[in-house]
Amino acid sequence: MLLKTKLTNRFPVLLLLAITTLAGAEVIPITTTVTARGEAAIVGGNVPAAREEALVDAQRNALEQVLGVSVRAQSAMQDFVLADDAVLSLVSGYVRNTKILSESRHDSILTLEVQCDVAKEIADDEANKLVRNFSCVVGLSTEIDSQKVEDYRLAELLSADLVKAGFDVRDISHTASWPGFEQTVAAALDRQDAEAARRLGRQMLSNVVILGKARLQQREKKQVTGFAGVVGVYIYDCWLEGRAIETESGKIIVQHAAPIKGVQGTGDTPQNAVSDALSKAQKEFFNDLIAQLTIYGGKKSRPITVEIEGIPTLAEFQNLKSRLTNIRFRDSEVSDLGFQADKNSTFRFDYSENINLIALKLDRTPGLTVVQRTGNRVVCKYSQAQ
Repeated sequence: MLLKTKLTNRFPVLLLLAITTLAGAEVIPITTTVTARGEAAIVGGNVPAAREEALVDAQRNALEQVLGVSVRAQSAMQDFVLADDAVLSLVSGYVRNTKILSESRHDSILTLEVQCDVAKEIADDEANKLVRNFSCVVGLSTEIDSQKVEDYRLAELLSADLVKAGFDVRDISHTASWPGFEQTVAAALDRQDAEAARRLGRQMLSNVVILGKARLQQREKKQVTGFAGVVGVYIYDCWLEGRAIETESGKIIVQHAAPIKGVQGTGDTPQNAVSDALSKAQKEFFNDLIAQLTIYGGKKSRPITVEIEGIPTLAEFQNLKSRLTNIRFRDSEVSDLGFQADKNSTFRFDYSENINLIALKLDRTPGLTVVQRTGNRVVCKYSQAQ
């Protein structure tokens, strides 16, 4: 059974190790200076765009050096304007003071070598500027015959279904190797601790954290006589419980309670019986969970205005409109108020993500500089990219 709680906000999150000496003291980020390399293809002779993509790639590589794990998220699509939203948010939150040490080109590939500082922590208020509404952290554990096992089938199946529904997904187990997070991951998975889940959500810039636990117990083993003779049949009961927690508020978005008697699975081996029970238990939970998360995400949509000062030509006006048209989580067509050379150009559309994500994307677009942002409006200045 699913219990729904109406919410007003939903955001994604970041990773950090804080240093505070007094309650309320300012968080001083610990940083590590590293060098990294990034590459990007030069498409249509657009060197500035390739340079920006190579820069994001280098920053991502630097972040992976420090964290020791991949910072890529599972995603159904890639925003070709820049980079995947999850990666862009993470590098913007954790990577600072980037210096380009060298640039080289070979055929159609542009390569950058950079030096940058990578933070190991970020303040909550800074994280809230970058958290993403369509990003989920998934943590599902499995216990068989009272023993915790490393069985990731449920997490993999749910992640695949979420990706099909348009969400970016991160596996909660990936943070276990991040400095200082082993106990937090254990608390979230083993005790289904909501505060631990929220901390992990913030680390990964995901506003939805899905926690679940499958408990399986062998009910019976019996002998059955059939055409093949006497065969063994195993019967397992499965209880699958789960909930989706909003990182920002800690409120429960969706909650699923297992039937009192559990769900029964059978097979000719214990492994097959467990698989059968898990398959039956996950169907209702997954379907209802994704349906409610989709409704939840849709409630974030609202009108957005983007103003760009000084676009010089109609061709560049159309190019920038095309970039806006391909922004993810856009819920309507991009309209405009017409073009006048070197004047203000206004674009409008409905959008379901954090306004800061649009500002971040525009500020990283060659030729654009964000000069102002409010709740539903971003103002940029145009200058010819070199």
